[in-house]
Amino acid sequence: MAEQNGDSADVVVVGAGVSGAITSLILAEAGIDVVCLEQGGRVAPGAFPHFDADWEWQRSTAWHPEPNTRRGEDDYPVETDSEATLMWNAVGGSSVIYTALWPRYRPSDFRKGDEHGLAPNWPITYEELAPFYDEADRLLGVSGLAGDPGGPAVAAYPTPPLPIGAVGRRLAAGFDRLGWHWWPMPAAVISQDYDGRPGCNGCGGCIAGCPRGSMSNVALSVWPKALRAGARLRTRARALSVETDRAGRATGVVYADREAGCRRRVRAQAVVLACNGVGTPRLLLASGDLANSSGQVGRNLTHHTLVGTEMWVDAPLASHTGSLGAVISQQFAETDTGRGFVNGFNFNCVGMEGAGLQSLGFLAPGGAPWGEGHHDWFRRHFGHGFVAFAIGDDIPRPENRVTLSADACDADGLPVPRIEYAPHANDWAMMAFARERLQDLAGAVDSFAHRTVDYVDPLTGRYRPPAWHLLGTCRMGDDRATSVVDRWNRCWDVPNLLVVDGSALATAGAVNPTPTIAAVAVRAARHLRDSRGRV
Repeated sequence: MAEQNGDSADVVVVGAGVSGAITSLILAEAGIDVVCLEQGGRVAPGAFPHFDADWEWQRSTAWHPEPNTRRGEDDYPVETDSEATLMWNAVGGSSVIYTALWPRYRPSDFRKGDEHGLAPNWPITYEELAPFYDEADRLLGVSGLAGDPGGPAVAAYPTPPLPIGAVGRRLAAGFDRLGWHWWPMPAAVISQDYDGRPGCNGCGGCIAGCPRGSMSNVALSVWPKALRAGARLRTRARALSVETDRAGRATGVVYADREAGCRRRVRAQAVVLACNGVGTPRLLLASGDLANSSGQVGRNLTHHTLVGTEMWVDAPLASHTGSLGAVISQQFAETDTGRGFVNGFNFNCVGMEGAGLQSLGFLAPGGAPWGEGHHDWFRRHFGHGFVAFAIGDDIPRPENRVTLSADACDADGLPVPRIEYAPHANDWAMMAFARERLQDLAGAVDSFAHRTVDYVDPLTGRYRPPAWHLLGTCRMGDDRATSVVDRWNRCWDVPNLLVVDGSALATAGAVNPTPTIAAVAVRAARHLRDSRGRV
């Protein structure tokens, strides 16, 4: 691929997902010349499968969240047999098709080194990050109810909580019966018109993306503002390497212009990586093992532990309608060593989406029987079910890592990432405990049937989770020997190279990580802005 003339900017951002969009907006609003490179294209609202009768089939094929299944032209393969890597390559990143559940990390999540030593302390505290959580909530548009006694204090959310619906009420009654905490699920789904976008209409197709923009896909909520502020966005531009000078400072990015079929270079005063917990270490390793004097680039991958239970009750719940998230329980979020492990987990409780997913099995294959009995099963189960996920804080392990494949490359000649992941013994103990608590909950909601999926292969005994949450592979810290970036997300080895995506999160927490990724990105971008893009 021939190289063509490039250009320059104050800052080049790689990746147009949540953290890349936030960074580009904050810098552009300050008058800083920023170029963002995104390896995927734009997804027009009319292209979402929402409007098609076979949207669930499309979700399982061309809109599948796993690139190894989807195999789109903007994707790259992932070499792994230990997890199912889930990501979306387009403007908006995985916010195009995420579930937008929006709980925050807890203060204790930032101090696991003090708590038990099996995970590090963050170099910052929850209290330091709290105002940036608030700012991210306002920027993206979030619904919720302040005052949750099970979580950290939160200022009033931008929009009121979404209705918890019949699913939420049934679950709440079960939690009350057990004496367990519950609260309406905060979500990056606006419940009323906000910032030029319409409130949620409860259509129930959340997992196929939201073409209305009620769910905060940053392609619709943040990027229009960033472009108006002067940010330049280049699509189908796959970053190939970060370049440095003799002093070890980043000087720009070489990328494949996949529209023109050539290579280009963007020179910049600072480079910001926002490629997710797989894409960022991949790019650093492909750039000559850049920023890796600690040997930590690609290591300490966390996904969360995950066990899920489908439950069905006699009462009709219309569980295929409304926003996906219903309620959250943080009853078991904190460490209690009397349970036999450290860390904790939350219950994320959701509806069941459409008829196809409910009949085939929402969590995994194994739903309605085919042939005789199918219609009877469907009449009794459809709209009567919901799911509780136990999502836990897995221990960072250096053996869980992203490396480069020895022999496989993507369409542009870049080595594809290879992923190795296995739970810590503490994680296994937590998942076993969570499974028992899910059985308790199934009884408390008076389910006539339930099915638990723990993502463990019955033949090999290996845990293979659906890995939405790609975290920790370039983690932040106060010690350059054990971390990749400092408290301001600057690489220790290359101070004008920043990492602002989930790679930088030092621990996984027991919640969906996007609110924390967004808050960290706001904080890092404001610091970079205040230095006028020169660090």
